[in-house]
Amino acid sequence: MSRAVLLYFALVTSVMGLSGCAGSSARAISPLEFAPDAFVRELRLRVPDIPEALTAPPYVLDEKIVARAEAYLMQAPTGPPRVQALVDFLSEPVPVGLGLVYDWSATGGAALTLERGRGNCVSLAAVLVALGRGMDWPIYFAQARTRRPQTQEFEDVTALSDHMVVLIVPKTFKMAVDFTGLLDEVGHIRPINDLEAYAHMLNNISAQRLMSADQAPTDSQWKVAVSGFKLVTRIDPKLGRAWNNLGIALTRLAQFDEAREAYQRAVELNTAFGSAERNLTMMETRLLGTKMLGDAAEQSSLPEQAQFPE
Repeated sequence: MSRAVLLYFALVTSVMGLSGCAGSSARAISPLEFAPDAFVRELRLRVPDIPEALTAPPYVLDEKIVARAEAYLMQAPTGPPRVQALVDFLSEPVPVGLGLVYDWSATGGAALTLERGRGNCVSLAAVLVALGRGMDWPIYFAQARTRRPQTQEFEDVTALSDHMVVLIVPKTFKMAVDFTGLLDEVGHIRPINDLEAYAHMLNNISAQRLMSADQAPTDSQWKVAVSGFKLVTRIDPKLGRAWNNLGIALTRLAQFDEAREAYQRAVELNTAFGSAERNLTMMETRLLGTKMLGDAAEQSSLPEQAQFPE
């Protein structure tokens, strides 16, 4: 894994004030952080029929791993150098560190990422948050909006992504950790709560299952994707990119009325990069079966745009 980039923030305003509470029905440690039991309670309140296998908080690791991290950090001075040491611990070869490598295509919680030995920004953020929380650090997930989206192509869909980063905000300094080295291109960093981060993770997983197929996804695979994206919208109804991705999956299954509703919801939520407006226009153009003047006609033959953070 390439060395993560840390951005140092002058202590001027409270980063914590940028995001609201995840919900009043479960007691949060902070407006952004849920204890594991509170996470599960809130998740089940939002999605009562969620499968048991999907209720585990993605930011929890075995205490022995946390203890290894603590021992590793003792070599570094307190403050920013200790944060850098924790980041280095992720990629330091085993048995000294965790030996993790960056992999754009691998999304999962902290435990699964350690099992795989690899992960993308979402996955590595989960590991870093798990270790930090295990040591009682004020550490949180955050979404970094890049000025230009990163792209990946599969079938005839273009996947646009921004990034998941980690914020560490003790009393004397504030730092952001990015695993791609793209912080220079970041236009905005927004702290998000644990449940929103989990929704991003499940959105990734549903999309990447389609992208990892050796051939064009079948109807049954698109149906699985629909179920996945619908679950994400129940966990976080304000996650516009999940509504956009749901619209794509429904369009592929010729469920156009539902797709239209999903796209319109994404448009209302101002989903990133204008993808929902574009996809909705493409779908309507194809349904009309007429050649339209201007950009809409040109876009009707272009790939749809799915969205998820790296």
